[in-house]
Amino acid sequence: MRRKNVSVFISVFVAMLGVMILAPITPSLIRELGLQEIHSGILISSGSIMTAVMAPVWGSISDRRGRKRVVVIGLIGLAISTVLLTIIFNIGLNHWISGGWLLFLMILTRSMVGMFIPAILSASQALMGDGLGDQDQGSGMAVISAANGMGLIFGPAIAGIFSLVGLLWPLYFGIVITAAALIVTLFLMPASKPNVQQKTKRKLQPFQRGLQLYLLVAFVTMLGLFTIQVIGGFYLQDQLGLPSDQLAWAVSFGLMLTGLAMLIAQILQSKWLHLEPKKMILSGSLFVVVSMVIFLLAKQLPGYYIAFFLLGAGAGFTMTGFMVGASVSVTREQQGSVAGLVTAVQGISAIFAPIVSTSLYHVDLRIPMAGIALLSTTMGLIMLSIWRKRQKNHQKNGGFSL
Repeated sequence: MRRKNVSVFISVFVAMLGVMILAPITPSLIRELGLQEIHSGILISSGSIMTAVMAPVWGSISDRRGRKRVVVIGLIGLAISTVLLTIIFNIGLNHWISGGWLLFLMILTRSMVGMFIPAILSASQALMGDGLGDQDQGSGMAVISAANGMGLIFGPAIAGIFSLVGLLWPLYFGIVITAAALIVTLFLMPASKPNVQQKTKRKLQPFQRGLQLYLLVAFVTMLGLFTIQVIGGFYLQDQLGLPSDQLAWAVSFGLMLTGLAMLIAQILQSKWLHLEPKKMILSGSLFVVVSMVIFLLAKQLPGYYIAFFLLGAGAGFTMTGFMVGASVSVTREQQGSVAGLVTAVQGISAIFAPIVSTSLYHVDLRIPMAGIALLSTTMGLIMLSIWRKRQKNHQKNGGFSL
């Protein structure tokens, strides 16, 4: 179990770094390459679209071919595609190619990165869901959420530190650490036999009873996180009037607090709390709502830091909640498919969040935060209603409910 947890943590952490170390340097690279700001959004969105498309495919492949094999393929593909993306950036910076052809090659290689990342995430989540009871699954999924949180903490920090040496140095680091993760996976991750043959596998339906609610929670949770990542800097600058250099530091520190809180939430869940999925989602929703209220009411930077931290705590609980809930709502043979579906929903939220949040922000800067608070409140009320209904059923049947 320990070998599996360590190898899964490292694999997911590296996959998250593959996303996080690229995002902070993309605007600067776009400017250096003589492209327009809109091209930055297109470049990032191309990876998110490919993640959403490929996640269910990789999940299904891991059911047929085994989890470890898909994680290894994902890490190899991530390393190669990052190398290719770095080469294209170098070609552009040396002015060997420019304009439309350069943009096309950048989108192509960035899409390759987005194609292989869900292989790692989907297969890792499915591996954690294989053959475990509900409580063990909670601890297992907490490992994945903790790795996500650590990626959110260290991704911007690594990008910031290495970019002081050169704009492409964060990508060089990403290539090296991906290769290291591949070695760890090969030696530590336990091999898993295919769960099911394709001809006997019952197809997973995204809107089947018991699963659709957890997919909605996944969408809302990640929508909230991505919204703050996209408009957090604009919001702090408009509210506090921070200069650009201080703003970059303030946003990076705030996002690091979000990642730290996600990690703390996972430690509490896996070591002591052991909450069931619906209680995790209910608790997490409350934290998210409070964080959005503080974002709307705060007038000083420390208040916003508290909001960043509470957002991370809420996301940490809800993330583990929807992963575990989705996993226990399907059969063992469908673990890879449901893991891919959950990853796909997260990719879809990454596509929608930049477009919706920035559009609403131009109408009124408070609307995105208020919208996330409303969605999280609705999500929490739904979970509370389901929990109370189950308690009544237990009481009618003479049982007891925790």
